[in-house]
Amino acid sequence: LAQEVSSERLKPSSALHPEFQGCRPTTMQYVARSLVICLVAVCGSSNALLRESPEETKLDMEYREKDSFGNTELAPACDKIQCGEYSCPTPFELKVDGTCCGYCYAADHVIAASRHQGLKHNATGYAIEQCEGAPSTCKGPGTNVVRCFKPSCRAGDSPNCAPGACCAKCSGR
Repeated sequence: LAQEVSSERLKPSSALHPEFQGCRPTTMQYVARSLVICLVAVCGSSNALLRESPEETKLDMEYREKDSFGNTELAPACDKIQCGEYSCPTPFELKVDGTCCGYCYAADHVIAASRHQGLKHNATGYAIEQCEGAPSTCKGPGTNVVRCFKPSCRAGDSPNCAPGACCAKCSGR
């Protein structure tokens, strides 16, 4: 087998492929060169077909990062923002610190800050107890208890507890 492989390597290429019999090596080289030239020509013309339209070129110019000299083309962040006229009532002052237009500001010691605090349970009087047969999941762990509120039923309806419900809901008619 080793002798057959080595003898295959020594045969001219025309003996290996019957369609090339009678071709001289110089003819094969000529065909190969012609093929390479044709491929280069086709690849070059395909790049011409991929050129951008004028609209795409304009869009690229509008959003480019640098010009041909390496200078930045990026506009500052607030470049196209127009700030309206405004004034700050006393004791507020106009503060411009890295923002485009500025804002009215007063320190906490100048104006008392309103710190909202949540209401205590049933401060409004609308909270009601859970249904008697409410499942344990309604009781919740810790502060995550289900809160029930007095339903506002239409005329003829009344609040009732359905089996397995946490809270009463309107039913009737």
